[in-house]
Amino acid sequence: MNASSVVIAAQRVARWRSAPLPWLLLAALAALPLLSPSPNFVRLLFTTFLWVTTSMAWNLVGGFAGQVSFGFAVFYGMGAYTTALLMNTGVDPVPAFAASALSAALVSLVVGVPAFRLRGPYFAIATIGISEAVRVVMTNLSFTGGASGYRIVEHRPFHQLEHYYSALLLAALAFVISALIAHAKFGLGLQAIRQDEDAAADLGVNPYPYKLAVHALAAALTGVAGGVFARYAAFIHPAGVFGFHTSVHILLMPVIGGIGTVWGPVLGGFVFGIVEEEIVASFPQVHLLIYGSLLILIILFEPGGILGGLGKLFRRFRGRR
Repeated sequence: MNASSVVIAAQRVARWRSAPLPWLLLAALAALPLLSPSPNFVRLLFTTFLWVTTSMAWNLVGGFAGQVSFGFAVFYGMGAYTTALLMNTGVDPVPAFAASALSAALVSLVVGVPAFRLRGPYFAIATIGISEAVRVVMTNLSFTGGASGYRIVEHRPFHQLEHYYSALLLAALAFVISALIAHAKFGLGLQAIRQDEDAAADLGVNPYPYKLAVHALAAALTGVAGGVFARYAAFIHPAGVFGFHTSVHILLMPVIGGIGTVWGPVLGGFVFGIVEEEIVASFPQVHLLIYGSLLILIILFEPGGILGGLGKLFRRFRGRR
């Protein structure tokens, strides 16, 4: 990278750092517990922060690089079980979360090395098969409890706000990483791959290592999210953290908010996190059908998601003025 590229990148980062909205949102969410909200509301926000993190992580691969994956439940579950196993041996939560990131990143390489040889729908189908295979294997492992699940025993008092701030900091970290990549040379290379892999290769962007690298980074963030969830829940089972519905949820959120953008996955994660419990409680047998129908409708009528729709309304309003 030459000197002019460094200067341009620094200017972009400086403009992003001076933007007030991310900092105001983070400050408001950090100060929210001072208003003494109900424990259920804090739990809802905690879950929403984890969804936002996984949404932004998936967007790195599916939005920036254009690789539609249905297998992110593998990384979420791997992170959850890594944290659970380590904490039950006496490891503190923070090192356990770091180990979850590492284990998920390593698994992403095992998945990505063969899967990224495929393109288009073949890659998506491969991720579905890998995800289901991992779920079946984890269901039959005895040392993790198999289908009966695995319980975490933490020898310290439960403080809900500690979990709340852990999830908030993780979501903030995912946002910073996403914003930096979007304005970096690496992010531009991913966008070139999304547009045309062959043309990107002709311009000097090797798609294979780019996709492996962003896949590992996204898996690490998702793995930490799984670990934070496992510590909070104190009980996990393969049908939950490795379930296909988890992969669908992670994919659906950036599509709802606006795929390939920085703020779209955040918006989609908040919308999904708030309404997801109500949908599951009201329609327990057909909630996946509802999610699938919603996904089809968004792709057909508003591919830009909520963020794209708001942008169109804003441009129309400015045009009338």
